[in-house]
Amino acid sequence: MLEVAGRLRPYLRRAYSVADADPDSGEVEFLVRTIGPGTAALEELAEGSPASLLGPLGNGFSLAGLGPGARVAVVAGGIGAAPFPLLFRALRSKGIRGDLYLGGRNAAELDFRARFDDVGAAETILSTDDGSLGARGFVTEAFARGAAAASPPYARVYSCGPMPMFAALARVVDRAKIPAEFSTEAAMGCGFGACLGCVIPGAEKPFLVSCLEGPILPPDRIAWEKVG
Repeated sequence: MLEVAGRLRPYLRRAYSVADADPDSGEVEFLVRTIGPGTAALEELAEGSPASLLGPLGNGFSLAGLGPGARVAVVAGGIGAAPFPLLFRALRSKGIRGDLYLGGRNAAELDFRARFDDVGAAETILSTDDGSLGARGFVTEAFARGAAAASPPYARVYSCGPMPMFAALARVVDRAKIPAEFSTEAAMGCGFGACLGCVIPGAEKPFLVSCLEGPILPPDRIAWEKVG
């Protein structure tokens, strides 16, 4: 959770995935695209200016049950790709093959894709809604084609992106019977369950508090028909 001190807006911290980290130097990196006042405040920071960080919070992607030789897929939508270089390095260290499906509305939205050149992705499949980069269409469609042809089959799917993408991907992994972990993008205000701003409709109970129970959740715990 990041905050720039001395600003009236945004009123609360904003949640960001850790895009990279160097344990030796203590540096933590975030991938930010300017959309609203929170991201604008970060963009306007001069080098050396202070920012307040609260974290790490929430859970992480799991590699449990995967061994050397396993094959997994990473499905990322736009800026949702931020946390995956770290995951790819972890997969590579355990001898697990990871394929990247990276999609966005257009080529400009994927201008950060070079971040994945040296992280260990076995294959990178690009797609854009307008066809300006890679295949034309949604990244979920590209993944559905890839999953049908994958040999050996994907043992797990990891994903981060917007909720409409998740809703479509949930149907694909359900039909293919592939276990999945989605890093949900609910709007978090506090990060530790006090504000209840990040609730998601639950399949087995009325709602899930994303910051406490996630943000990474299996898709079968979410009631996609109720997701706005």
